[in-house]
Amino acid sequence: MLKHLFIPSLAFLAACATPQERCINSATNEVRTLQKLIATSEGNIARGYAIHKQEQPYKVASICYDKDKKPYACLETEFRTVETPVTIDIAEERRKLAQLKQRLPDAKRRMNDGIKRCRVQYPE
Repeated sequence: MLKHLFIPSLAFLAACATPQERCINSATNEVRTLQKLIATSEGNIARGYAIHKQEQPYKVASICYDKDKKPYACLETEFRTVETPVTIDIAEERRKLAQLKQRLPDAKRRMNDGIKRCRVQYPE
């Protein structure tokens, strides 16, 4: 239930960001993505397997209300994350990690250039 309240809050906060903040967020997206992929790949190699995450629905007893606001027993659907180990090719994972790390310096240069452009275009 809290997760459903949290997502609209993020959208609200994003709407409050200044144009410069939104621009910088966009400029840093590629580096954040590469860093996340690198961390995932390093974890996979360290463990020797990947982890597949999947949201699975389940029912919980709850109290619902009809149009006249009268309570009645009902079932509501909630979700839980189930993690499953997945076999990987360690050599392939190492190659992928090397490629990701190789892309990172250029992405950081583009990010820094983008941040500079954002600060010029949207001074605060």
